[in-house]
Amino acid sequence: MIKPSLEKIIEVMNSKGYVVYDNPAIEWNLNIIGIRNKSLVPDKFDDTLIVFHHFMNDWHITYYPATTDPSIHYLKKPITKKGTAILLEGQYKGAYQIDKHNGKYYALCQRIEMVSVYRDNDKNGSLLMDDSTIEKGFFGINIHKGPKNGDWGSDNNPRYSAGCQVFADSRHFKDFMIKCENGRKAFGNKFTYTLLNEIDFE
Repeated sequence: MIKPSLEKIIEVMNSKGYVVYDNPAIEWNLNIIGIRNKSLVPDKFDDTLIVFHHFMNDWHITYYPATTDPSIHYLKKPITKKGTAILLEGQYKGAYQIDKHNGKYYALCQRIEMVSVYRDNDKNGSLLMDDSTIEKGFFGINIHKGPKNGDWGSDNNPRYSAGCQVFADSRHFKDFMIKCENGRKAFGNKFTYTLLNEIDFE
């Protein structure tokens, strides 16, 4: 997990031509950012999920440990013949809304716009990001909660991610969803997710 400064995050996003919701007069317009660890180790919550937004004429930023990669269980046992989904880095404008994840609890779900994924189908438990496997569509690449205590190895179901972005601690996820609810009240049920890489900050 890395914690780059807000200024550096905005600099990287601007360099890629991504939208940054930065009007200080508009509160709760959430920037939701994932940063994938360059080491690409599955079954480790070593990535970062960041939310920053304006509130009372100032920036507010929160960093959460998370994973942007599927778990080893699904890398070895894909749920489709094409292989396990790995979300491509990029910005997915207005692709997400608050909805029920697998019909169980409210999370931020990919329902509105398509996203792009790699398909890892070698079933060896490692992460393979081959450009020839990229496809775009509605794959349910949701942002949802993980284990209860922040320890991915103790109480976490090995089926925690088939490509979703998953919080390392369910308490952090609860805090995240409060922010999303405030965003929904301010702007409606539509959210943008941007996935970056640790290498972008070097």
